[in-house]
Amino acid sequence: MSHSLFGGQAEPGRGGKPTGDAAAGGAAGSGAKPGRPKPLGVAQVATLIDQALRKGLPLSISVVGEVSNFTDRQHWYFAIKEAEASLPCVMFASRARASPRPLNGQQVVVTGRVEFYTPRGQITFYVERIEPVGTGALEEQLRRLVEECRTLGWLDPERKRPLPMFPRRVAVVTSRTGAALQDVLSTMAKRCPAVDVVLVDALVQGAEAAPSVVAAIGRVASEHERLGIDALIVTRGGGSMEDLWAFNDKAVAEAIVMCPIPVAAAIGHETDTTLAELVADERCATPTQAAMQLTPDRAALGEQQTVAAQRLVGAIRRTLGEQRSKVEQLGKASGTSVRGWLMSQGRAIGQLETRLQRHRPVQVYSARRTVLARLEHELAASMQSRLRACRHSLDAAAATIATAVRHGLAARRQAMVSAGKQLELVGPLAVLRRGFSVTTDAEGRVVASVAQVQTGQALTTRLADGKVTSVVTGGLTAALGKPRMVRRRSSSEGEAGPGLFGG
Repeated sequence: MSHSLFGGQAEPGRGGKPTGDAAAGGAAGSGAKPGRPKPLGVAQVATLIDQALRKGLPLSISVVGEVSNFTDRQHWYFAIKEAEASLPCVMFASRARASPRPLNGQQVVVTGRVEFYTPRGQITFYVERIEPVGTGALEEQLRRLVEECRTLGWLDPERKRPLPMFPRRVAVVTSRTGAALQDVLSTMAKRCPAVDVVLVDALVQGAEAAPSVVAAIGRVASEHERLGIDALIVTRGGGSMEDLWAFNDKAVAEAIVMCPIPVAAAIGHETDTTLAELVADERCATPTQAAMQLTPDRAALGEQQTVAAQRLVGAIRRTLGEQRSKVEQLGKASGTSVRGWLMSQGRAIGQLETRLQRHRPVQVYSARRTVLARLEHELAASMQSRLRACRHSLDAAAATIATAVRHGLAARRQAMVSAGKQLELVGPLAVLRRGFSVTTDAEGRVVASVAQVQTGQALTTRLADGKVTSVVTGGLTAALGKPRMVRRRSSSEGEAGPGLFGG
C-alpha cells in the first residue's frame, strides 16, 4: 500500500480502504459524505509533516548553495538557493558568534537539521555550522605563506614601527568606490580635521588587485617625503576569503614591509585574517579603527592641553616660590654683608679721625704749652731755691740773674709764639683755611692724581669746616709737568716763604 506525504491513510479510488479514525468517523464526521475520509485539523497535518521529515531525513545534513537575502537581527536569517530551488535557513546567535559572516551571493556549505515550523507552516533549515566553499585549500595556502614570511622575519614584533601620534598627512590605499574609504574619511574628519588624507586608488578584488595594491604602495613610498605623508592605511571592506585573497599575496606583503613609513592594515571584518595585516606595523579590525589609530582625538587633545597647562602653571608657581625664597635669602645675606662692610668702613674712618685729631695744630700747641708751663714752673722753682740759698751774698747778682731770667723767659716765650705761628702757617688746618682741600676715595686713600679716579666714582673732600661728598662725572684731565715751588711777595710781609703749589 502506498502512503501519501500526510501518512496514515490511502488515497480514495486506489484500492485501499480507509483505516483508523478516518474509517471510524466517516459517517459521523460533520459535513462528511458517505464513503469519503474525515478532514484533518491543521495541527494534525503539521504534526504528520514534522513526523515525516524526522523519519525521512537524517538528524544532520550538509547543503551547498548560494547565500541569498541575508539579514542580521541578532539571529541570522537567509536562504540557500540554486537555480531550481531555495531553502530558508536560520542560524541562532549562539552559533553565529563563532562563525564567519556570510555574504549574499557567496557559495557556502551549511550543516544542520530540517524542521517544520508549525506557527508559520514553513520548513526551515536550522544551521549549526557554515563554511565558505573551497576554504580548506585556501587556508592551507595561507598557512604556507604565513610560515614563509615568518621565516623572512616579516612578522617579528621588533621589526614593526609605532604609528605616529600626530601625522601631518595619511595616505589610504583602497578603492575609491568602496565603503571602507568613506568610513576612514568620516572618522578622521570627526576626530581631527587638521590631518590631511591622500587617496591612492587601487583595485581590491580580482586577479588584478594584488599588482594594483603593490603599485599604489610603491607610489606612496616614492612620494611620501615630497607630499609630507607620515603613515599609510591599506584597507577594504568585508568579503569571502576569495574576495580578500589579493591581500594574501606575497608581493603585497613585501611592499608593506619595504614601505619607508608605518603601515596600518584593516582588511575585511574583525574575524578575517590576511597576510597583509600580519606583516603590517599595526593590524586593525576595521577601517574605522585604522582611522582612529592614526588620528588624534581632538577632544582628548583639548583635555591633555588643559591638564598640561595646569601642570605648567603649578610648576611655574613652585619655581617662582623657590626663586623668591632664594632671593630673600640672598637679600638677607647681602644686607648682612653690606652692613658689615659699612661698619668696618666706619671704624676705619673713626680711626683716621682719631689720628687726625691727634695731629691737629691745636692739640699740638696745647701739649707744647703744657710742657712749657711745666718747664717754666720747674725752672722758676729751681731759680728761687738757688736765690734763697744765695740771697744774702748775692742780692745784687740775684737781681741781675732775675732780670736775665725774665728776659730769657720773654725771649723764649716770644720764640715759642713765633714757632707756634709758623707751625700754624704750615699746618694742615691753615692750608685748608686758605682754600685748599684734601680728597680721598671710598677706601680713605688720598687722591693725588686724576689717574686714581674714574667716572662715576664717589670721592670725599675735606675742607676747613667740614666734608663734601661728590661723584666724578667726567672731565678728567692730567696736568702738564710737575708743580714747582715759587716765592711770592706780599705788600705787608715782604718776601714770603715757599708756596704749596706752583703758579
